[in-house]
Amino acid sequence: MTTSSYLRAAVLGLTLAAATVPASAAQFHFGFGTDGFGFRRPLVCIELTDRQIRNAVRDQGYTNIFLNVRNDRRIQVRATRGDWVYLLRVSTCTGTILDRDRLRRS
Repeated sequence: MTTSSYLRAAVLGLTLAAATVPASAAQFHFGFGTDGFGFRRPLVCIELTDRQIRNAVRDQGYTNIFLNVRNDRRIQVRATRGDWVYLLRVSTCTGTILDRDRLRRS
Protein backbone atom coordinates (compact mmCIF):
# COMPACT_ATOMS: atom_id res chain seq x y z
CA MET A 1 0.00 0.00 0.00
CA THR A 2 1.11 3.53 -0.66
CA THR A 3 1.21 6.37 1.83
CA SER A 4 -1.93 7.92 0.40
CA SER A 5 -3.77 4.61 0.83
CA TYR A 6 -2.78 4.48 4.50
CA LEU A 7 -3.90 8.08 4.92
CA ARG A 8 -7.28 7.40 3.28
CA ALA A 9 -7.77 4.30 5.46
CA ALA A 10 -6.95 6.29 8.61
CA VAL A 11 -9.38 9.08 7.71
CA LEU A 12 -12.11 6.55 6.94
CA GLY A 13 -11.48 4.76 10.25
CA LEU A 14 -11.67 7.98 12.24
CA THR A 15 -14.85 9.01 10.44
CA LEU A 16 -16.52 5.69 11.20
CA ALA A 17 -15.40 5.81 14.82
CA ALA A 18 -16.78 9.33 15.26
CA ALA A 19 -20.08 8.33 13.66
CA THR A 20 -20.66 5.55 16.20
CA VAL A 21 -20.21 7.78 19.28
CA PRO A 22 -23.45 9.39 20.56
CA ALA A 23 -23.52 13.17 20.26
CA SER A 24 -23.80 13.69 24.04
CA ALA A 25 -20.63 11.66 24.68
CA ALA A 26 -18.55 13.17 21.87
CA GLN A 27 -17.35 16.28 23.65
CA PHE A 28 -13.60 16.45 23.07
CA HIS A 29 -11.42 19.13 24.63
CA PHE A 30 -7.72 19.70 24.11
CA GLY A 31 -5.56 21.49 26.65
CA PHE A 32 -1.98 21.76 27.77
CA GLY A 33 -0.34 22.52 31.10
CA THR A 34 -2.36 23.28 34.23
CA ASP A 35 -5.70 24.91 34.92
CA GLY A 36 -6.13 27.94 37.18
CA PHE A 37 -6.00 25.81 40.33
CA GLY A 38 -2.65 24.16 39.58
CA PHE A 39 -4.10 20.76 38.61
CA ARG A 40 -2.66 19.01 35.56
CA ARG A 41 -5.20 18.83 32.78
CA PRO A 42 -5.28 15.82 30.49
CA LEU A 43 -4.34 16.48 26.87
CA VAL A 44 -7.60 14.94 25.67
CA CYS A 45 -10.77 15.07 27.75
CA ILE A 46 -13.85 13.03 26.96
CA GLU A 47 -16.41 14.50 29.33
CA LEU A 48 -18.30 12.13 31.60
CA THR A 49 -22.08 11.96 31.43
CA ASP A 50 -24.22 13.21 34.30
CA ARG A 51 -24.81 9.62 35.43
CA GLN A 52 -21.06 8.86 35.44
CA ILE A 53 -20.39 12.00 37.50
CA ARG A 54 -23.10 11.05 40.01
CA ASN A 55 -21.62 7.55 40.30
CA ALA A 56 -18.09 8.93 40.80
CA VAL A 57 -19.27 11.25 43.60
CA ARG A 58 -21.33 8.45 45.17
CA ASP A 59 -18.30 6.14 45.11
CA GLN A 60 -16.43 8.75 47.17
CA GLY A 61 -19.01 8.46 49.98
CA TYR A 62 -21.61 11.12 49.16
CA THR A 63 -25.41 10.83 48.97
CA ASN A 64 -28.28 13.14 47.91
CA ILE A 65 -26.29 14.29 44.88
CA PHE A 66 -27.51 17.27 42.84
CA LEU A 67 -25.63 18.53 39.78
CA ASN A 68 -25.63 22.33 39.48
CA VAL A 69 -23.46 24.23 36.99
CA ARG A 70 -21.08 22.94 34.28
CA ASN A 71 -18.15 25.23 33.57
CA ASP A 72 -15.01 24.40 31.55
CA ARG A 73 -14.27 20.79 32.54
CA ARG A 74 -15.78 21.25 35.99
CA ILE A 75 -19.23 20.89 37.45
CA GLN A 76 -20.64 22.12 40.74
CA VAL A 77 -22.29 19.38 42.75
CA ARG A 78 -24.25 19.65 45.99
CA ALA A 79 -24.07 16.45 48.04
CA THR A 80 -24.38 15.14 51.59
CA ARG A 81 -21.74 13.24 53.52
CA GLY A 82 -22.35 12.34 57.13
CA ASP A 83 -24.15 15.21 58.84
CA TRP A 84 -23.04 17.93 56.39
CA VAL A 85 -24.07 19.26 52.99
CA TYR A 86 -21.15 20.16 50.73
CA LEU A 87 -20.66 22.15 47.55
CA LEU A 88 -18.18 20.20 45.44
CA ARG A 89 -16.29 21.15 42.29
CA VAL A 90 -15.81 17.97 40.28
CA SER A 91 -13.72 17.33 37.16
CA THR A 92 -15.95 16.36 34.24
CA CYS A 93 -12.99 14.47 32.70
CA THR A 94 -12.10 12.19 35.60
CA GLY A 95 -14.88 12.51 38.20
CA THR A 96 -12.44 13.51 40.96
CA ILE A 97 -13.37 16.15 43.51
CA LEU A 98 -11.22 19.24 42.97
CA ASP A 99 -12.57 21.42 45.80
CA ARG A 100 -15.05 21.05 48.66
CA ASP A 101 -16.90 23.70 50.69
CA ARG A 102 -19.00 22.76 53.71
CA LEU A 103 -22.37 24.54 53.45
CA ARG A 104 -24.59 23.51 56.39
CA ARG A 105 -25.72 20.65 58.57
CA SER A 106 -28.05 18.22 56.81
